Amino acid sequence: MEKKKEKTVVTFGESVLVFAFLITIIIIGNIKLGIRIEILLIAAAAFALVLGIRHGYGWTEIEEAISERLASATPAILIVWVIGMVTAAMMFSGTIPMVIYFGLKVINPKMMYLCSFLLCSILSLCTGTSWGSAATGGVAVMGIAAGLGINLPINAAAAVSGCIVGDKLSPLSDTTNLAPLAAGTDLYAHIRSMLWTTLPAAAAAALIYFLLGLKIDVGMSAELPEMTVDMMNDLASTYHWNIFVLVPFVIIIAGALFKKSAVLSMIAASLTAVLIGTFYQGFDFVKGLNSCINGFTVDMITSNECCPEVVSLLNRGGMKSMVGIVIIIYCGYTFATLISHIGFIQTFTAPLIEKATTPLRLITCTLFTNFFIAACAGSSYAAFILSGEMYRNAYEKQRIGLNVLSRSMEDSGTMSMPLIPWGIAAGVYETSLGISCLGTHLTDGYAVWAFNTYLNPITAIVIAALGIGLYKTKKED
Repeated sequence: MEKKKEKTVVTFGESVLVFAFLITIIIIGNIKLGIRIEILLIAAAAFALVLGIRHGYGWTEIEEAISERLASATPAILIVWVIGMVTAAMMFSGTIPMVIYFGLKVINPKMMYLCSFLLCSILSLCTGTSWGSAATGGVAVMGIAAGLGINLPINAAAAVSGCIVGDKLSPLSDTTNLAPLAAGTDLYAHIRSMLWTTLPAAAAAALIYFLLGLKIDVGMSAELPEMTVDMMNDLASTYHWNIFVLVPFVIIIAGALFKKSAVLSMIAASLTAVLIGTFYQGFDFVKGLNSCINGFTVDMITSNECCPEVVSLLNRGGMKSMVGIVIIIYCGYTFATLISHIGFIQTFTAPLIEKATTPLRLITCTLFTNFFIAACAGSSYAAFILSGEMYRNAYEKQRIGLNVLSRSMEDSGTMSMPLIPWGIAAGVYETSLGISCLGTHLTDGYAVWAFNTYLNPITAIVIAALGIGLYKTKKED
């Protein structure tokens, strides 16, 4: 029988080399050349595996470790699949379009910044997509602001801030599901934890946008832009509005409040939405069910031609739409398992964790590490997976809830992405809203006015210093 090679400990230099390789190929491959992040994560995993083999680790052993890790992630991956289902179903029933319609209807031009912030927050919370909200509700409020002669960079920043606040708290969001998956906690515990930092920062940002809005001089006779009116008319002619249409949202919220399974709550909401679309809206039942898999499209429910903004808003969802994030999870977890099992991540983070002896230091290190990785990658996905691996044991050692780890990753990951000019998120916001991230001068871009992106990590540090919201676990746990 062949004797197994004795394992040796990886060095700090090798650990630095693994992360330097990852950052380098992401900067060159993803940011410069546009190569998808999944391929780069596989390449980084292969590089780590080559080094690991030199230290006595075999592929069979690594394969078993990857399988075990992915098996533990299956419940969260199921949620990701169901998100696509419930999004499409609530488009079919008119649940999400109803929220958008009345959000646009109540906009007060004299409070434009605050309205932009709140509307995009609600839209993003309902849809679970900050990018989709920027491309629809964000476009709408920018059109209104342009028609009224209002400061566009400030209004764009208010829209961006609202989009990421809603996305951060939405159980339908991919990042809101990926962060607890990477940290080892559950979805609703993660959302409850985020309320400690997200709500105070959002309230402060809303107050600032309200005060800035007091300087807006708009006549009471100001009218909504034609694009916004067209969107509202198309939505009103396609759906019937009734408070009953909001029942799917009530089911999801009730499931969260009573701590029921997120998967079962979303499936129940999806089936309810399909029934509402069939028996109240009068749409085809079979098409409603098919939309849950293939995604919803406007032509499933109407033969009338809708404006491009409404088509962009409604055509989304379906389980197939979630394939991308699931592939990222598999590739990211393959890399994360390799560097964790072989020991690269433990060696690399040891100097940081040794000094992070208090909750304040640990949370601050998490915020900066996660931001650094996300900034290098131009995306928060890889940052979440790596930060979860790096810091999970440190949080457990200090008996701090893992939902604090997942919260910290979102506080510096999801919130910071609009500020990274080379990042995917900033590109989406710039393209959708027509305002650059930084601009030629400081006040020309939306970044300096996106107050929530700065206030959120600051709030995280403040409450850590005060020792609140840490969800301390018992020693026996």
